[in-house]
Amino acid sequence: MDSKEFEQLYKRYAPMLYRTAYRMVKNDADALDIVQDAFIRIFNSFTKFRNEANVQTWMYRIVMNLCYDYFRKRKKVLFVSERDISDYDNNQQLPSDDNVEKIADLENQRKQNLQIALDKLTLRQRTVFNLRIYDELSYEDISKIMNIKIGTAKATFFQAVEKLKIIMKEMEKNELR
Repeated sequence: MDSKEFEQLYKRYAPMLYRTAYRMVKNDADALDIVQDAFIRIFNSFTKFRNEANVQTWMYRIVMNLCYDYFRKRKKVLFVSERDISDYDNNQQLPSDDNVEKIADLENQRKQNLQIALDKLTLRQRTVFNLRIYDELSYEDISKIMNIKIGTAKATFFQAVEKLKIIMKEMEKNELR
């Protein structure tokens, strides 16, 4: 691979690999380090790539392995969710200025609750959930990245969603008290 090809590969995939790493480690500097290490590995081992999977899946796998290494070194697992939890339909009226602050506070609380709930999932559940929801990957890609069967990826995602529902309901119930 020449430097021009590598530069194109970097420009195309670095942003999405960074988002994945950042969601996993919750730290800008560490996420950047992981992506940098990933691209060093990609450059050094590109000739060994066998085209059995697509390049994107192979690179995600490298990033996920580096994230797992990060967790082993630091003994903590954190995820970040940046997805907007409540979307307004374009046809809906925007809230009045008086209510904007209350709605923003409510959204922030929901995001915090989701973060707390995500932190209560197992590492496998969080990883599958993040790859499926935030990176919008197929179960097939997730199974290749995580080296698990497609059925296991589907089951793990279902378990994560069900567990999140239970945790979020419990949190909302406790807030009403």
